[in-house]
Amino acid sequence: MRLLKTEAIVLKNNSIGETDKMATLFTKNYGKLRAVAKGARRSKSRFVNAIRPFMVANYVIFEGQNYYYIDQWELIESHKNIEKDLVKFSVASYISETVNKILEENQKSEKLYQFLKHSLKAVDELQIDPLIFISSYNLKLVSLLGYMPQLDNCVVCGKRENLKYFSNSCGGAVCINCKNKCFDAKPLHGVTLKAIKYFLKGDYDKLQNIKVSGVIKEEVDKIITAYMKEHLEIEFKSKDFIDNLQNM
Repeated sequence: MRLLKTEAIVLKNNSIGETDKMATLFTKNYGKLRAVAKGARRSKSRFVNAIRPFMVANYVIFEGQNYYYIDQWELIESHKNIEKDLVKFSVASYISETVNKILEENQKSEKLYQFLKHSLKAVDELQIDPLIFISSYNLKLVSLLGYMPQLDNCVVCGKRENLKYFSNSCGGAVCINCKNKCFDAKPLHGVTLKAIKYFLKGDYDKLQNIKVSGVIKEEVDKIITAYMKEHLEIEFKSKDFIDNLQNM
């Protein structure tokens, strides 16, 4: 019987049978795996709080015949503010969904693990406009995965002047002279490219007090969401819920 000891982040959980729950864990040492918490649906079980979404904990997991099973756990971070705030919860759900869909079973990535841990901590502790936070997160994520958009030069000719368009298929900013060389090049508002650069390079804590107009926020969000869909070939359901919250 293989015994695994690792720190892990709970990406999601779901009920199985009458008393158990199955957790999807992003483990620091073994990548993404699913593990059963026996009796976790019982109020007096020692596992009742072991696999709450977004929490970070140390786990001892053993490999059974069909599943992994959680044997012991010790809490590191519960992210209580996320649990109490619908907007924070929806942003954390989106973040966890992206990582869950990107990772294959047992796929390891120390950089992605630390990035997820850092991002969830920022959601829990900081007060950031959700669209700004998600745009920043998405830009940082695609860059971490090797798809960073080219923002300082025209992606076609390399010139730094008149970067008035953005193309998902070409992979970044496009100048006026090259706009017809990228079939999906879309015009940008004057400060949109500056906002994209700032969201990509700025730390999360610098986004708390930034003032961005609704038009620019929405344009950046649409550009980056479409860019992720183009390069990762994945759509994320929890993003729709956040968009609906913004329109309420």
